Parts: sequence; structure tokens; C-alpha cells
Amino acid sequence: MTVMEQPDPAFADVPEQRCRDEAVIPASIDEVWAVLSDLTTYPHWWTLIQVVPLSDETRVVPGTPFRIEGSRPGGPTRGWNCEVLEVDAPNRYEIAYVSGDLVGRAAWELESVDGGTKIAYVYRGVRPNEEGSANTFRRYGTRLHNVAMQADALSGIGRYIKGEPLDADWRADVQARMSAGVAALD
Repeated sequence: MTVMEQPDPAFADVPEQRCRDEAVIPASIDEVWAVLSDLTTYPHWWTLIQVVPLSDETRVVPGTPFRIEGSRPGGPTRGWNCEVLEVDAPNRYEIAYVSGDLVGRAAWELESVDGGTKIAYVYRGVRPNEEGSANTFRRYGTRLHNVAMQADALSGIGRYIKGEPLDADWRADVQARMSAGVAALD
């Protein structure tokens, strides 16, 4: 059974964060699931973060532990340990942020729709567990997360599945879109 750290009470003023970021990818749900359920693909399409498996298991199955680390352009690195809680292939997998800078629940969800597959990353209740993350949520709520998911993860997985380049030019474009998105939030 997964044991999540309790959020540091010093950040009780920061409400639990909930959001949903989604896009439609012109590919079948099985094609999207094949990429999403394999943690070794993440470095290819998710440029602002690193997903680091913490065991020999790199497929998303209940109990798979991994760490997420990353930062926005010019920002400090944040990190948190995760565990896969539930898998309903090819529709979703549930994640617990068990310790680190963030704690709570999140999920990847997939749905077959006209034109392909709707993919969504959902905060089901995430709290800060250190001062920098608390300050980010105080300042932006989930708006910074929304910008990052649209500029990077959701567009990146779509490009990866379609076989489009995810080279230095793409990564520079992600950085530029993130910088512009952060500037628009201020």
C-alpha cells in the first residue's frame, strides 16, 4: 500500500491544486498508450522534466516507482517521488506523488475521440511540500502547470507519436513558448 507524506503544515495556506490539461492527438488510443505507458519514452517528448524510473520496471503497472524532476526556463529544479497506483489500460493510469516537493494525486487519461485520442494530465489534488513550490502555487495557482503541459508535454507526445522532429530546434521552441507563457502570467 502506498504511503504518501503528509504535506508540510507550514503551507496550509496554499489550497489543494486541481487542474486538467488536455489535447487531441491524431493517433489511435493504443498508439498513445504504447508511448504513455513506457517511462523510457518520456525523455524523448517531455523536455522540461526528467522521469527517472526508481526500479527495473519501466512500464506503468501498479507499484511502479519513479521520480519527476524539472524546472521552467530560469527556474530552480523541483522533484518528487511517484508511484503508479492504478492502471486501466489503455484509458488511464493513476499516480501518487508520495514525497518530495509536491504530494498528492494525479493521472494520465486517454479517450478515443473523432480525429484521434484525447490525452489529459489531471491534478486530482496536489499540495506543495516545500517553500518554493508553495510560492509558485501562491503566485500562479495551476496556470504555470497549464502552460508547461501545453507548450511541452502534450505537444511533445503528439510530435513523438507522429514521428516529427524532437531535436534541438524543437527544444528551443519549447523553451521560447514557456518563457512567453510565463511572461504572460505576470
